[in-house]
Order: sequence, then structure tokens, then C-alpha cells
Amino acid sequence: MRAHGFHLAWLFLLACVGLLGASGAVAQETVFYKCTDASGNVTVQNGTPCAAGMKQEIRRVGSAPTVPVPARRAPEPTPEPAAPAYGEFVLVAGPNMARRPSPEAAALPLPPALFQCTTWDGNTYYGETASPDPRCAPLQVTGIDGSNAMGAGQACEMRQDTCAAIPEDQLCSAWTRRLDEADFKLRYANHGDRREREAARADIAAKIRASRCSPEPPANPSATTPPAPVP
Repeated sequence: MRAHGFHLAWLFLLACVGLLGASGAVAQETVFYKCTDASGNVTVQNGTPCAAGMKQEIRRVGSAPTVPVPARRAPEPTPEPAAPAYGEFVLVAGPNMARRPSPEAAALPLPPALFQCTTWDGNTYYGETASPDPRCAPLQVTGIDGSNAMGAGQACEMRQDTCAAIPEDQLCSAWTRRLDEADFKLRYANHGDRREREAARADIAAKIRASRCSPEPPANPSATTPPAPVP
């Protein structure tokens, strides 16, 4: 039985080598080692000599195939970004270019500090304080029956907006955008809030005109010119 099992294993290895030799490229030959230990147990090893103290027989069988090294593929070119489709937002300009600061206004002071703030629900806005009043963020209320119906009541959590100061070199651009937003809100004002929006827009415009962000030259240029030194 032991010899019969070894014979089957040997035939299986020869068949494998034959299949590989028929499909691959020729390289170095394959050496099989037949190892017999002191108890008569026989094993066949491919390319590995028998352990010390074991009877060793070798058999060289044809040649073994090798797999060719695949050629290195050239990197695929990075495709150019597609042109934006109709309906997508495309940046074409910054703030209203008609409101660029006048060169004659360069001697005026900086405008007031401005902060970009973010509300609890992700909306952003410009403000003149780093610590605006907290807002009431609605909370989900569940009734005793487990329902979320509005009749169960309402509750909110006071949340603070997070604000970051606008750098000095970006103040004019931020104030101009704030004026653009005020114009937009005023354009769509109704009878109830028109007066309030007009006052807000006038306040922003006045602060811009009094600073180096003014798109118009100062009404009194001598006021911005330092006095000549006294000899």
C-alpha cells in the first residue's frame, strides 16, 4: 500500500510538470527528491533535498516553465477636467468691480473690524462682533405617546455662533460683499421690513465711504494729507 501511494504521488507530480512544460517558456530543469526515513516512509519533494539521515534519490524531469516578467505599462495621462455643464456655478468675478477702492482713498483709515460667523446649522454671514447673541436651535420634542407631532410642544437649545476675524488685507473685499448682500436684501424687501433694510444698507455704505475702501475720492482731499513739517 505504501509503494502504491508513492507511485500515485509520483505520477501526479510528473503530470503537473508535463502540463507546465507544455504551456510555459523553457528555463532550468526541475529536480525531484525521493526521501525515505528509517521507518520506510517515503516522501517526494520538489527542489528541496532530503533531511539529514534520510535515504535520498533524485530525478531530473525535463525543464520547468517560467513566467515572463510583465512589461512596465506607461502611466495613463491624467484626463483634463471637463467643462462645467449648464446649470453649475462657475466663478467669473469677485465683488462688484464698480466698488473697487479709489486710489485717493488710500490715506483714509481702515474700515471697522469684520467677522465671518457660522450658525449652528451651517449658514454664514458677516458681522461686526466676535461674540453675537446666542441663537435658539430647535430640539425635537416627543410626546408621551412617542409621537413627534408639533402638538407635543416646542423646545430649543441656545447655541453660540462661531466667528473668525477677517484679515486686514481682506477687509475692503469683505465690506464690499456685505454691501452687495445689503443691496440684494433691499431689492426684495417688503413693506414691513423695507425701512429696516434701507437703514442697514445706508450704515454699511457710510462706513465704506469713511475708510480706505471708498470707491470715491474723499470729499475733502486735504483732510487726508498730513500737514507739512514746520521748518
